Amino acid sequence: MMLADNAVIFSMIHVSGTEHKEVKVFPMIRLFVFDLGNVILPFEHRQIAVKLKEVSLIKNRFTPDDLFRFLFERDRGFVNPYEEGRISSLAFFAKLRERYKLELGFEEFKDRWNNIFEEDPEVNAIITHLKNKGYPVFLLSNTNELHFSYVMERYPVVRSLDEWILSYEVGARKPKKKIFDAVFEKTDIAREETLYIDDIKAYVEAAKTYGLQGMHFKNPIDLWELLKEKCI
Repeated sequence: MMLADNAVIFSMIHVSGTEHKEVKVFPMIRLFVFDLGNVILPFEHRQIAVKLKEVSLIKNRFTPDDLFRFLFERDRGFVNPYEEGRISSLAFFAKLRERYKLELGFEEFKDRWNNIFEEDPEVNAIITHLKNKGYPVFLLSNTNELHFSYVMERYPVVRSLDEWILSYEVGARKPKKKIFDAVFEKTDIAREETLYIDDIKAYVEAAKTYGLQGMHFKNPIDLWELLKEKCI
């Protein structure tokens, strides 16, 4: 389990005055903020490139890996401006269709683009547990209009969350500070009392630099363990 290192440090002196030690005390957690993909909803977006190549008129000129890199390369991928709301869904589709000579309409594109998610019953159970205990649960996600509309319609666990901080609405993707700051436009809870949970370690580290607690998500068991440690 990996938790933020932004603990409060107390100095403790033994009654005799001869012993001195420092003890780390983590602030309480009052707000949980979850990433979406591969935390709440497992997904594999490499299949998008495979499914789009199937309908290309020039499929012999590129590989699925070529298309995947064009779309999803971390710093330069074509999905980045789309996930920051700088281009529309229709414009995004039109550019892809033109570049790869895709023989499909917008509705079929949506099906190939969106149908990549599945549920994780254990994470669903954790979120239900937190909400039953009265904790607010937010979503913070690098996502786009098509994907988010799709998961909102199909997955009740996403609809059950209290707030949704979405990159395409905020105009910034993780790890930018702006998207983490947007959490605190929705709540009065302090940053140090907020736990951010993400499967990408770099994003957890970014959250910690902005004052949040952070957990690098690997599996639901670790998260259940943390809740038990915190008596939540």
